[in-house]
This record gives sequence, structure tokens and C-alpha cells, in this order.
Amino acid sequence: MLNGGRYDGLGVEEPASATSPSKAVKALQEALRGSPTSARPRRSSPTTEPKPKNTFERGEDFIPFSLDFDEEDGANRRKGKEREREREREEHVREWDRGKRKVTDSPGKKRKVDERDIDDGYANKKQRVDAACRRAPWVYDVDWESCNNVAEMLHREVEAFNRYITPTPVEDEVRGMVIAIVSNAITKQFPDAKVHPFGSYETKLYLPLGDIDLVVHSDSMAYSNKVTVLHALANTMKRSGVTDKVSIIAKAKVPIIKFVTTHGRLSVDVSVNQVNGVPVVKMIQHFLKALPALKPLVMIIKTFMHQRSMNEVFTGGLGSYSLVCMVISFLQMHPKIRRGEIDPSQNLGVLVMEFFELYGCYFNYHEVGISLRDGGTYFSKAKRGWLKPNQSQLLSIEDPADPSNDISKGSYGINRVRTTLAGAHGIMTAAAYLRAGMLSARRGGRAVRPHDPEEMSILSSVLGVTQETVNHRKQVQDVFDSGVLHRMLGVSSPENHGSRSRSRSRSRSRSRTQSASPVSSPVEERAVDKREPPRKRRRTGTSQDVHTAYFTTDEEEEGVIYVERSVSPKGRSRRPAFSGRNRSYWLSKGAGESEDEYELTP
Repeated sequence: MLNGGRYDGLGVEEPASATSPSKAVKALQEALRGSPTSARPRRSSPTTEPKPKNTFERGEDFIPFSLDFDEEDGANRRKGKEREREREREEHVREWDRGKRKVTDSPGKKRKVDERDIDDGYANKKQRVDAACRRAPWVYDVDWESCNNVAEMLHREVEAFNRYITPTPVEDEVRGMVIAIVSNAITKQFPDAKVHPFGSYETKLYLPLGDIDLVVHSDSMAYSNKVTVLHALANTMKRSGVTDKVSIIAKAKVPIIKFVTTHGRLSVDVSVNQVNGVPVVKMIQHFLKALPALKPLVMIIKTFMHQRSMNEVFTGGLGSYSLVCMVISFLQMHPKIRRGEIDPSQNLGVLVMEFFELYGCYFNYHEVGISLRDGGTYFSKAKRGWLKPNQSQLLSIEDPADPSNDISKGSYGINRVRTTLAGAHGIMTAAAYLRAGMLSARRGGRAVRPHDPEEMSILSSVLGVTQETVNHRKQVQDVFDSGVLHRMLGVSSPENHGSRSRSRSRSRSRSRTQSASPVSSPVEERAVDKREPPRKRRRTGTSQDVHTAYFTTDEEEEGVIYVERSVSPKGRSRRPAFSGRNRSYWLSKGAGESEDEYELTP
């Protein structure tokens, strides 16, 4: 091989000359022929070694290697010119600019972000952002000073979280009104149809961002094409004003329509003639009465799984029904609860950590399945015929309503769920040891300052409340206060039953909340628009107009209408101007010219 003018295989050390390249070629050819005038191969040791076989034989074509001298000269000239330019730049550099970083003509490169671990447990960027902004508002409802040990701290924190995340009466009523509106729209179009809610709404185990599950029972729909029925239901929902966009999922195992309500932004799933959901609700309600610790544990586990996008079966996670059955089996099979040694309702914190430990570290997913019958048992997957050779790691849960049905067979991402539960147990264990040190320091008088409530929390190390949840709860409260759902149902608004003073104070507090809150409700933006109506609309205004700059309170029946305060660009408030030209418009709205009738609220 020719390497820089030397043929390594034969030991020729004649460099290729730039002036006479033919001599180098002749020398190389003579060496290949084995001419006596050429240099002989050197032997490194007296031992005989087999001579390397010549790859070139006499008579074959040989292409000599040569350098392109024109290209080399051109490259040298370019380098020389670049050096001259650099010297000129250095000569013309100002004294105060010397030593600074040189500005190149090439475009700047994008600064690389820090490397992150792709296996951090989050599926997308939204989950990472939500995890970074999660808060623990429930910790301010815990009396940390009276806690004697870590188990008591965690138990009280679980109770406080359950109180915070449990649906409020307003949230439950808003969901009930949405169900009533959907039911009225469907029964009006299909007289023989009956709409029944099921799932987490009936058991009251839903989260603030949870959806509403509805099933339509109809004999006429049973004998019709499923796709046609789903399209008819979607058109009915659009015409009723509940939503403006409906998604039809016709090829799923259970065909449904999905939509988000216009008022309150609640997710609704509607299925047709699925009769297996309603009996399950009664069974879960029975377990909730028999096991008081069931509800707090379910709310915590559901929140934990929801914040990691592991709560949907079609993405490989565990559904709500499977999670509830897992918690019920955990409480049934707990040895200390079976022997009556502990009260589960007084040891919620320890039970949460043991749930993560059992299903994250010790449960035998490959051979054992879960059954809730006969007080709770485990069964062999192989004997039941539920053991799949290639997917033995899948979780098997027997359906209490149908023993032949495996409700968790579609959760193909159970390995990821198991790893996440094990990680949560490790994190909470480390946090518990740290809080134990804080309690010990406080008892020994070594605490320097009182600890912040969020620093004392153990549960906040694995879950929290996102800003999305807070905004959604506020939006649901605003929808309830506006009474828009009450008007759609034709029932009296809750504000009409209050007194004049109470409604005025409610309006003032609501206006302060709206001015202080950074999130505005889309319902209020539609109901109260600050744009002035066009001139033609002003002369012929009707009660159908909803874009005017006023809102009514409980005093509307008494003839008092409070007009929104308009603020000038300089911050000074001005009274609404009533001119003769728009007098007829305001009179059509019921507003007079009296000073008291449009007196601004402070």
C-alpha cells in the first residue's frame, strides 16, 4: 500500500517527487517485478515468514497514484489570502476592542439546551410543565404542630387532600344540570330513549377534570345502524346548544360520541345500549359503604395516575374501574385489616404507601389474578386460562359483574405503571425519613425556624394540584353563578332566591375576584361584552341582544339594573352617557334615566 510515498508491504522508501513523478512510478514498478536494482524487503527477524502474496501481477493494468498539484497550489493561495485579511483586521482593531471575541461571518449556532433524561416518567412536555407548577393547597388545612409521628402526619394529610379534591356541591349540581340538558335534548329527538349516568359521576369518585359517562337505552336505536345513530346523536347535541363540536368514535370496542360542553368545559362521553355499566355502580356504592377507607385511597391513586397520563386504557394505562377494584382487593387482602389489628380509616397514610409498595414491588403479575368475590381472593391465571405466553406480565382482574371478563386485559403498559408505583413508594419513603428528622429536631429544641406547611408535606412529593385544575374549578363556579344552565333548563337561578343585600355583596365579591384573577371565564366574556352596540342596533334593540355592556342581578325584578363601570385610559371612571339618540335603546332594555337606576356599584 502506498502511504505517503512509502509502500509498506515491500519496504520501499522512495518519496514521490513533485518535479518528476515518473521516477517514483518506475521505482515502484521495478519493486513489484522484483528487480535487483530495487530495494529488497527488510526482514525483522531471522525466522522465516511467509512472503505476502503480490496483489499485482505482470501484464495487468496499473493505475499510478499522483497528486493534483493545481488544487494544492490553489488551497495554499486561499490560506495565504486569509492570513493577510486577518493581519489587516488586527491592524485596524481599536485599542478598546482588542481581546474581545471575534465576530465571524458564519451564521450563529443555536444554543443547545441541557440534556434531560428521557425516562423521567413523563410522556410529553405538558406533563413536565404541570409537574413543575404543581402546588399543595391542602397542606394549609393540616395541624402539623400536633402531629407526634410521621404516620399521623401522612394520615392527616391524606384526609386533607380528600376534603380538597372531593367534588363540591356546586360542581356536582353543574354536572347534574349538564346531564339534564343532554337528556332533554336526546329524549326530545328520540321519545323512547332513556339517558342514565354511570361511572365515576354516580359513585362521586370523579376528579375536577374528570369526564361524564352517559348511556342511552333505546329500542329504536338497537335496530338501527350504529354509525347512523351516533351521527344522529351528534347532530342533536349540536342543535341543542350544549356543544359546538362532537367527535364520533365508531370503530372502538364501545362506540361513543365525545364532546366538551360550551358552558363549563366538561367532557362528556355518550354510548348507546351498554347495559353493563349501571349494575357496576350499585356494587361500588356497596363497597364504599362497607369500606370507609376506600374513597380517600381511590381519589389519591386516581390523581396520581391522571397526572402521569396512565388513566386511559387505550394508552396502556389503568381505567377507573380497574383502579377501584385494585384498591378494594388491597383492603380485602391486607393481613392486619383481616385480623382486625388496625382501623383502616385511621391509618390512611400507611395504607397509601403500602398500596404503592404492593403493586409496585411485590405483586406477582405473571401468575396471579385478582378477584373480589368471597371477601377477596387471588387466583391462578394459568388455571383460569388467562395466562398469555407472550404477555404474561399483564394484570388480570376478574369483573365482579361478569366473572368471565378480564377488565384489565387491555392495559398493555402495565410494566410502566408498575415502575411508576415503585418509584412513588421510594420517593415517599425518603420524604417520610426526612420529616421524621424534622419532628425529632423539633422535639429536641433544635429547630431553627418554624417549617413551611408545604415543606412538611409528604404527599406533595409525588402528586399535586395543577393550575389547570384551579382554573377549571373557578370556571365551573362562574357558570353556576351566571345561571346560564338554569336558564337552559327553565329553572330559577339560585341568585333569585337570595335577598337584595346578599346578592349585592355577592356581585361585589365576584367583581373583585374577576379583577384579581388572571383567568377570565369564556362564559362571562360572551355574556358581558364591553363593545358598544352599533348605531342601527341601538335604535331597534331587542331583548335578544346579549352583547351589551351591562349585567343584571337579583334586583332586576325590583327595577334596578347595575351597569358596568367604564374606565378611561387614564384610570378615571366615568358614568355611562345617556343621550337623546340612544334613549330609546336603553328604555327598551328597561333602564331609565333616573340617577339611582344606573348608579355604579363601588
